[in-house]
Formats: sequence, structure tokens, C-alpha cells
Amino acid sequence: MKKFFQFALVAVAAVGLMACNGNKNNGSGSQQASTEADANKSYTVKYSIGSNGGTNWETLSTEGSDIETPFEAEIDGDKVIITMPLKIVLKSNTLKKSLKEGYTDFCIENSSEKGKIKFTLADDKDYDAEIAKMKEGDTIEFTIKGETTKDILDKMNGNWGTFTLVF
Repeated sequence: MKKFFQFALVAVAAVGLMACNGNKNNGSGSQQASTEADANKSYTVKYSIGSNGGTNWETLSTEGSDIETPFEAEIDGDKVIITMPLKIVLKSNTLKKSLKEGYTDFCIENSSEKGKIKFTLADDKDYDAEIAKMKEGDTIEFTIKGETTKDILDKMNGNWGTFTLVF
């Protein structure tokens, strides 16, 4: 009888272990499904240029209407890398300093400091040379990249915000 109880105890423990592992796998499967859903999600944002405090403030204009654009989000847990186009109208084609040294801040409207994202140029394209070939009123499109968190991405998607240029 004692051996029977020992066997039953071991069997109950084994079943309990299998059940826990099964739940753990289901949880990770749900997380994987959520990550896959995020990866397939499309993102958009509407923006305007609020101000220009960079060295090239005389070159890059803050004028223009709101622009709506799709963007990409690379999600790794809570860390998100956003890559997006940024269109800016030129006031002139003369730069005082290379754009590679600058950045732009994006602020989701009605958000705190936590809602800000710092973007830098995302590629090695020679935007300085491109601007030198353009004239006043032309629009240049930069590809910018910034890092944020999943909750800020969710606030940004489908919303609008303002860029502050510091190029």
C-alpha cells in the first residue's frame, strides 16, 4: 500500500509538471503571436515641423502643411526602432554645417517629455551634396531613425506630432 501511495504521488507530480510546462509554452506562444502581429502591423503618423534651432536654420524651412506618412517599426520586446521619411522644404541650398552632425526631436502632441523621440539620419546618403543641387522651395526627403518604447510607438501610431529640427 505504501508503494502505491509513493507511485501515485510521483504520478501526480509528473502530471503537475507537464501542466505547468504546457502553460508556460502557451504563454510564450501568445507572446510570439503578439510580436508577429506587431511585425505585420502598419504604422502611420501625421507631422509638422514646429521649429528649427540647428545651425542650418536658414536652409531648412518650418513652413508647410501637415504630412501623413507610413513608417516602419522594428520591435524587440519593449525596445522599438522607428525608421521613417521626413520631408522638409528648403529656404536655400547653402549649408553652414553638415546635416550628419544634427538630429531632430519628435514630440507626440499632448505628451510629456516621455513622449519625445530623438531621430538621426538613418543612412549614408550624401544629403549635403543633394541640397547643394536644389533650389529654394524644393522638398528634400530624409530617412531618419530613432529608438523608443512600445508604449510610445502605440501612442505615435495614427496620431500626430511635431518635429524640432536641430540640423
